[in-house]
Amino acid sequence: MLTHHAGDDFRTAAKSYLTLMFDKGVPSTFANLKHLYADASKMAALPAVAEEYLAEHKSGANGVEQANGDSSKGEGAALYFLAQHYNYYMSRDLAKATEFVDRAIALDSKNVDFQMTKARIYKHQGDLANASVAMDHARSLDTRDRYINSKAAKYQLRNDENEKALTTMGLFTRAETVGGPLADLIDMQCIWFLTEDGEAWQRRGNYGMALKRFHTVFNIFDIWQEDQFDFHSFSLRKGQIRAYIDMVRWEDQLREHPFYFRAALDAVKLYLTMHDQPQGANGVNGADGKNANGEDAAEKKKAAKKAKKEAQKAEREAAEKAAKQDPNKAGAQKAKDADDVKKKDDDPTGLKLIATTDPLGDALKFLGPLLQFSPKNIEGQIAGFEVYIRRSKFPMRR
Repeated sequence: MLTHHAGDDFRTAAKSYLTLMFDKGVPSTFANLKHLYADASKMAALPAVAEEYLAEHKSGANGVEQANGDSSKGEGAALYFLAQHYNYYMSRDLAKATEFVDRAIALDSKNVDFQMTKARIYKHQGDLANASVAMDHARSLDTRDRYINSKAAKYQLRNDENEKALTTMGLFTRAETVGGPLADLIDMQCIWFLTEDGEAWQRRGNYGMALKRFHTVFNIFDIWQEDQFDFHSFSLRKGQIRAYIDMVRWEDQLREHPFYFRAALDAVKLYLTMHDQPQGANGVNGADGKNANGEDAAEKKKAAKKAKKEAQKAEREAAEKAAKQDPNKAGAQKAKDADDVKKKDDDPTGLKLIATTDPLGDALKFLGPLLQFSPKNIEGQIAGFEVYIRRSKFPMRR
């Protein structure tokens, strides 16, 4: 395509290619070309060519927009490309990115891609509140898209809106699941949500809920590890030897997966905080162990109770809304009747987890696999040092 061109030849080829892509309104144009940004001359040429296209096609000068009535083609496609270009980390200029995305939105305020890019620009500006609002607005423009729904929930979690994020995710969970959207997300082993939710609770000072999420992720990896034993006899019966070998090799490296590493590192850091600040960490909600505002135990308990009620309310509202949208009322009723059969969670808010008397010992549960399977990761080694130095476990010289 454009990879083998250089100099003036590249500029000519780029103009021909971008004109074709913009006229067709291909949304993945930037994603297909960003690998060229390793070459500084090509990175500079692409936006220049895009701006030339804009000058020639501004406001439908050649009748492109008027002919097809699609603002994602022609001028809109060029503006979208330039907004992505200036939002990209290798060519970042957020002021220009905002200018181009605003012009694109002015052409079509209901374009989901334009609105999502606006949210990403807010995120890179550090404005998480507006990023969350913008991404949720983009979600509202296409309520059948699971991807944009998940994106909106992720941005809400980054803005510490746990209850709102759970409600958003509840729009795509099964209405008949006992326990509401959260139970379905755990059944579906949705690790990214559990990790983001735990980190948000941790930032909010609710250490119990945070540890609950991190332990859930740990348990999911335990389930994956135990599942291999069911596959041994199956492989012998079905003769899937190559799949069996691939599975064994994957299981051998399971705990070095980035999903596990992130959740485990979060848990270790939280346990270190609980050890260093025992009064705050072992309290009701673990609010950083600070009493700057004179907060006493009763107020902490009240705050924890309020957070629990908000979480339960969000789950209940999401379940009710999903049930109304689901025409299969019989399935929902059947699941409701099975409520007594399903195992209950005896510690839904993680109060037992934060009541630990040995946070460093509990941290070792997460730390061990980090040091064993990701020995070259500096963050894991630092976390190991922080734990062992507090436990007065010093390695012998060799």
